[in-house]
Amino acid sequence: MKEPQKTLMHDFAQTIHGQVLNASVNSPMDRFKTKIFNRLLTVMVESFNDPLVTYSVGGFPLSIPLSHQLPFILKKYPYYSLNLVRIARHAKQKYEDLRFIDVGANIGDSIALLRKEVYFPILCIEGDEQFYPILEGNKALFTDVELAKCYVGESTLEIKSLISRDGGTAHINQDANQASLDQTSDVMIKIERLSDVLQERPSFLVSKMIKIDTDGFDCKILRGAIDFLVSAKPIVFFEYDPFFLAQQNDNNLLVFELFRELNYKYLLIYDNLGDLMLSTQTDNSDTLEEIHAYFSGRMGRQYCDICAFHMEDADLFQDVRRSEIQFSKALRG
Repeated sequence: MKEPQKTLMHDFAQTIHGQVLNASVNSPMDRFKTKIFNRLLTVMVESFNDPLVTYSVGGFPLSIPLSHQLPFILKKYPYYSLNLVRIARHAKQKYEDLRFIDVGANIGDSIALLRKEVYFPILCIEGDEQFYPILEGNKALFTDVELAKCYVGESTLEIKSLISRDGGTAHINQDANQASLDQTSDVMIKIERLSDVLQERPSFLVSKMIKIDTDGFDCKILRGAIDFLVSAKPIVFFEYDPFFLAQQNDNNLLVFELFRELNYKYLLIYDNLGDLMLSTQTDNSDTLEEIHAYFSGRMGRQYCDICAFHMEDADLFQDVRRSEIQFSKALRG
């Protein structure tokens, strides 16, 4: 049974969240009310440790921090992240025993979106001290979901770092001068190679799809998982953001050299809202350089998601590509 004080706090936070999420600005009074509730939300986040509220994702009632921006993104862009779901549905058709790895699982929203449409075992990896307990609580809504509490990167090491959090995202920043005001104090963070994490969970060594969303560590994680990529040849869905990659001193375009070396040939490029921009191949260096240039200098506000297919999945790539084009036509004409 919930403690009465916690229940009251949750109910109050839930009311504020609903008022802000469904705010109207049609009249001066509406705008005044919206301003008041936005201020109350800020006070609750800053003074009451960002209390949890409940929000339905994919029909599942997830617990999320009051400050989390996902509900506002989904309200404005209802097809956000559903490209991942559509690709996974195609992958499941080819690989009946599909297993899925979610690196940077946050609060578990991808699980909910995926489970609404398709079923397969999922390994969620999350290292953040704020998000992991919420992910752990949300896991109770699902079966065949395993969790790993760790950060993953290019090699196993410990670093002194700052954790910057903003609206439901968190990223590791080794440069204190660049970190935002909304952050923890200096902490020692252990980084592990994804390949090492999977050795402790051998059933996921054969996973045929992996999603990586780690605000700048994406390419490092891939370099730390070469043996897994070689053996399993998974579909790789990852965030490509020149802003956050540069903060990790990452030479961004080298990731495509890695893909070429590992016989990954085909790429689907999406904007950060999930709209298909184009398809290309890993040896098309001019197009990849142009994509990098387009998303550079945008301070993390715009980026792209890239889905990479091994040459052995040429048939799957073509199926997904055709289906995504049809989806875009049906949606927008």
